[in-house]
Amino acid sequence: MYYVIRYGPAEDNAASLYMDPIPGKKVSFIRGERLGTLPPLTFRKRAGDRGGFVDYMGASPSCMVVSGRFVEALRSAGVDNVDYYPAQLVDEASGQTTPGYQAANVVGLITCVDREKSVYTPMPGFPADVVQRNGVLEFKALHLDYSKVQGAKLFRLFEKTGIVIVDESVKEAIEKAGLRGIRLMPVEGLDAFY
Repeated sequence: MYYVIRYGPAEDNAASLYMDPIPGKKVSFIRGERLGTLPPLTFRKRAGDRGGFVDYMGASPSCMVVSGRFVEALRSAGVDNVDYYPAQLVDEASGQTTPGYQAANVVGLITCVDREKSVYTPMPGFPADVVQRNGVLEFKALHLDYSKVQGAKLFRLFEKTGIVIVDESVKEAIEKAGLRGIRLMPVEGLDAFY
């Protein structure tokens, strides 16, 4: 069985972060491509944001910011297609800096939406019969073609790169580690807009 990683639950109240620009370099963490060498990254929590620093957080531009415990959980499950970049978190209200986090870049995208079963809205400007990268605005019911997944443990969905999917072994490792800030939703039939 496969699951979509989502931020949450609400009681974890994760901080919403933004990344400081990298001088002379523009990076995207959702293309599935290796980024090469990056300087240490800084992510900031705006003053007034009441969220805390948990194990799994989202940052702008689209990036997963994860704790060392999250990295270890993935490694223990055999995930080997994520590149990590050292990151520090800064709380703008207090000025406090928290080291030990990583920006996670999932390498590789998999085209595996079952187009016969899935119900989705294409992005405006894309033909409805052609699924392209980010060609899906939202899924009303997401279904995978498992013959195309080929046993991947963790991957981004080519048709909607904001969606990260994990297999049962990764779900179990995350749950065993007791990580905060993560919800795992069964992928089959999922209603997903992001």
